[in-house]
Amino acid sequence: MLQEKIAAGTDGLGRRDAGAPTGPVALDRRHRPTADICSQTLREFAAVNRTSVQAARAAYCHTMRTAAGLALPSIVRREQQDAVLKFCLEVPGTAGRSPFETESVIIPMNSYRGSSWHTLCISSQVGCRMGCTFCETARMGLLRNLSAAEIVSQFLVARELMAERGLAPSKPYRYFLSGIQNIVFMGMGEPLDNFEEVTQAIRVLTEPNGIAFPHAQITLSTVGRIDGLRKLAALNWPNLRLAISLNAPNDALRNQLMPLNKGMPLAELHRALMAYPLARRGLFLIEYVLIKDVNDSPEHARETAAWCRDLRCVVNLIPYNPQRDATYETPDEAVTFRFLTELRRNGIFVKRRLTHGRDLMGACGQLGNPGLRKSSP
Repeated sequence: MLQEKIAAGTDGLGRRDAGAPTGPVALDRRHRPTADICSQTLREFAAVNRTSVQAARAAYCHTMRTAAGLALPSIVRREQQDAVLKFCLEVPGTAGRSPFETESVIIPMNSYRGSSWHTLCISSQVGCRMGCTFCETARMGLLRNLSAAEIVSQFLVARELMAERGLAPSKPYRYFLSGIQNIVFMGMGEPLDNFEEVTQAIRVLTEPNGIAFPHAQITLSTVGRIDGLRKLAALNWPNLRLAISLNAPNDALRNQLMPLNKGMPLAELHRALMAYPLARRGLFLIEYVLIKDVNDSPEHARETAAWCRDLRCVVNLIPYNPQRDATYETPDEAVTFRFLTELRRNGIFVKRRLTHGRDLMGACGQLGNPGLRKSSP
């Protein structure tokens, strides 16, 4: 029986990903152990076990919805402030180094109508090579990509942590009854720089016979890798939410803040977004980190409005969250409100993101272990 094999840990099922790269960042799905259920859709799981989809469905569904028999990664660090919880999972290091860790954050959310839920922020890499000057993760450099199984495991562990808060398993299964209603790829790493593993993780998360998380409740955030955007468009996932980290409205400033822009400038990014197959009512989320005296003037707001005007989008203003030993500063509320008002005056739909987890170094742009940064080459 497949379920017996899973519970016994045979056939390689339930193992943490053993495919850590031998080089600094490489991960090739073709050379990883394939019998890892956390990286498989139902069809792939059935193929590995040489059985039919119908015969494999019950075992796969039970395992992915309950984590029964899975040896999930160890939590090596766990910090909480109010209801915001940051947790770090151990993952293998590279080239004989000590283990690395992922960072994930469970964030409580509330609507103006009084409803509440949780968003899970997950990582796609350990570190990042995009070099954004205002981001703590970028200071680590890229240590390695995460596998699809390591990405999915962040959700499975988060679900266990939510159960500790008293949310009991439910029948019939519904993805949101764990309390987590949104998953955002806004943790460590650039998701489109780890395209194959991230998209496979999304396939597993959205597998109808498993976790069954809808595309419409998953947001992928990118600095604007145009090559990755085109590959993502080819998958034809119109309901997947897409966030673009803009942060500057002209190439001169964006080149300074985000080095990727030198090779993928704003005009090309704009054309890629215009061609992207959004759902009929879909909107891009344009993320704009406001940095004091750098990109927060009324003129910057007007330039941003001009760049966004013919895009179907909402601008999300994010007051800068300080890095360790930060050189930048956060603008005061009056400046943030002035920027927001200027965007609205120019016809742009805009929201201000409320800050969660800043004191935990768990807010936007703050993830990253300085110890790993110091030990990197």
